[in-house]
Amino acid sequence: MQKNIEMKYNRRIFPIYKGLAWDPLFYGAIIILFLTEVKGIEISKIMYAESLYAFFLLIFQLPASIIIERIGSRKSLILGCTLVTIQIAMMMIAKNFTFLVLAYSFSAFGTAIKETAQYTLLYDSTNLCKGKNSFENVDAKGSSVSYIFNATSSVMAGYLYIVNPYLPITLSSIVSLITVVISFRFEELHEKNQKRITMAESLKELKQGLRFIAQSKRLRALLLFIAFFSGILIMVCTYEKSLLQDLNVGSQYFGIIFAILTLLQCFSVQYQDKIHNKFKNKTLAFLAIPIFTSFIFIGLINFAGSNKFIIISIIIIAFFVQHFLRAPYWVLQNKYVTNFTNSDIRTKILSATEIIEGIGRIIFSFLGGLLLEYYNTSQSYAIMGIAGMIILFFILKYMKKRVGLSPEEYNKKDIEYIN
Repeated sequence: MQKNIEMKYNRRIFPIYKGLAWDPLFYGAIIILFLTEVKGIEISKIMYAESLYAFFLLIFQLPASIIIERIGSRKSLILGCTLVTIQIAMMMIAKNFTFLVLAYSFSAFGTAIKETAQYTLLYDSTNLCKGKNSFENVDAKGSSVSYIFNATSSVMAGYLYIVNPYLPITLSSIVSLITVVISFRFEELHEKNQKRITMAESLKELKQGLRFIAQSKRLRALLLFIAFFSGILIMVCTYEKSLLQDLNVGSQYFGIIFAILTLLQCFSVQYQDKIHNKFKNKTLAFLAIPIFTSFIFIGLINFAGSNKFIIISIIIIAFFVQHFLRAPYWVLQNKYVTNFTNSDIRTKILSATEIIEGIGRIIFSFLGGLLLEYYNTSQSYAIMGIAGMIILFFILKYMKKRVGLSPEEYNKKDIEYIN
């Protein structure tokens, strides 16, 4: 009886927690402006730091899993949110690239812990529930709350930045501190008598996942696409802010633009199932080709002269295309990776996917920074669009006979895991 009450309480406060913690509020829309204008850090150096953040996120995955198993989901969530709060506060005193990397290491460790701990805690609170109290419905409710909070805070952050550039970062730190307080309010449901997993056992689990991927032509092709496309999508989050900054867009409009784009994602993610049902094995091509095409069109603004209307029109259309398609992609990516899996291999595959996706993020964040060393943002977009479209063509061709087939068309090694 007491456990049921604790599970119900966790389900009630989780959407509020995720709404505040999933993506730091008052932060994303203006952090690039803050670091470049106030702190004087070059945009290319920020990209290099983000590449190192992705590397830290990889190496902290296993230690994070051990910590969660040893101290439980609730205490781990408190620790993870605390580390993320420290990182946000550190942005206010960031002076150079080295300090930025140090701050990102705190963020990576905190994120690695809290991203796993929060879903472990939610699963423990919903594993007997169906309908509106099921895992996916409670999680989706939290996502909706986060989209709304982010849209609102993005608009406010742009105007607050004009008043004082430190205000949005200060508010972001305070909101992040509130997530630490909320984490204290969760009830621990972790079974204490479970066998403790060692680092060696965690590595063994990961190796099993990587071995199955190496044997499966389907997963090899799918994860090649994910490493490439996911790495690009994460990288352009910084490019977007850099492009608007190059065009001297006011900070108050930064907030409005990204608030609208956030709401667009909130709308488009609801159509992920319809997109999949309509395009079947061509879904990934449908999502990727327009995005790379939009990169090329952004590159064309170099030839638009001084016509501000044409320039802004191209950028708005391109951003709308990118954000409308990226939200369904993140959901469908996990769906495709876990197709044909069972309880014996699912966790191993997801862990291995995180590693491979992280490698893609490291590579493309570094390359993105390298491009900005020699070209402006618009030119970098064009290079990325043209080169990316060529690479995408070969990846899609490689995937054609390996991904999106009916079950009977696959070799058993492609879809069946034998321990």
